[in-house]
Amino acid sequence: MPQANPVDAEGLLGIVGCEIPSGGAPTALSELCRALGEAVSADAVGLVVGSVDTPEIRGNWSRAALGPARVAEHAAAALAAAGDAMATAGPGVLIAALPGEGALVAVGVAGDPAAPGVQLALRIAADRAGAALAFARVRADLDHTLARILESDERLVGRIGLDIHDGPTQHLSVGLLEVQLLQAQLGDAVATGVVLPEGLEASVERIYETLGGALTEMRELIGYLRPVRFQGRRLNEILDDVVTTFEARSGIEVHYETDGEFVVDGVSVTQRITFYRVLQEALSNAQRHGQASAVLVELGEDETGTRLTVVDNGTGFDPVAFTQPVLGSSIARYGLQGMRDRTTMLGGTFEMISAPGEGCTLRVFLPRWSAPDAAQDTEA
Repeated sequence: MPQANPVDAEGLLGIVGCEIPSGGAPTALSELCRALGEAVSADAVGLVVGSVDTPEIRGNWSRAALGPARVAEHAAAALAAAGDAMATAGPGVLIAALPGEGALVAVGVAGDPAAPGVQLALRIAADRAGAALAFARVRADLDHTLARILESDERLVGRIGLDIHDGPTQHLSVGLLEVQLLQAQLGDAVATGVVLPEGLEASVERIYETLGGALTEMRELIGYLRPVRFQGRRLNEILDDVVTTFEARSGIEVHYETDGEFVVDGVSVTQRITFYRVLQEALSNAQRHGQASAVLVELGEDETGTRLTVVDNGTGFDPVAFTQPVLGSSIARYGLQGMRDRTTMLGGTFEMISAPGEGCTLRVFLPRWSAPDAAQDTEA
């Protein structure tokens, strides 16, 4: 008769202590399987999710040479025997059924699988696994919803850009042309001996420069608001467009480095939109406020998520002062606040380092989300 496995308090605490990381469920489930395996002295632990005929091992921990296939062998018996409760499916096999999900299976358990301590450890692990899977679903649903919201915003932004192009920009162009004609007429008048009022030519020249400057800014704004296709494109390609456009418009050199594959399925549409707008704002700030002559943009990814770093050699500023509300407004500087809000809304981190005379460094990180492909890259 097998000896009962006491499952000490440290083993149970190890299971309870498994936290669900911001990156989603896979890492959490793998760690949870490891903790359960150590607590009950199992040779292998796995979580079988989905159809019994096509089991998917989301998390697996193996002390010996037992891989996901060995755990999956017990899936059918697990669901049939356990139902919504704890069960044993043979000597040294523990089952915890997760309603609507699948089963948590521990194979090669030392001692008595029916021992209260072992059953308690399995129940705790099942609860944690269920929470991790529920968390993953919520994150996927949230990412899908946010993607729809941001895509709708991008369509609205594109429409505003087109309206500006067809309205105020055209009016400014006409006004600029009228001033040019007026300057030509004044020149002809002077050539025929007409004495113009003092300062008239200088005033007309200032009007011309003002209208020209306003037209240039309008065209830059239209470029900033132009419709962008985010679906089906990799993040590094999207940001390369931002860098190329900025260099052509500003004449400022940008050194762009990437580290990663940035597969379309690996970065959600929500995140692509966010990185796109953050980089646009960062480059614009480097030019307008920092008077930078060079900018470094680094984009990298790993198993935890995606990082964007923007470093300029501009005049710099006091970050504390710039996070204070603008006079007459209830929020801080719109550009910085917008970048921070976009990042934190997606569970990311936003860091800005600067000082007067020392340029500016911006770091943005967004965790990898487990969102279904269909929720990420469906054309609106």
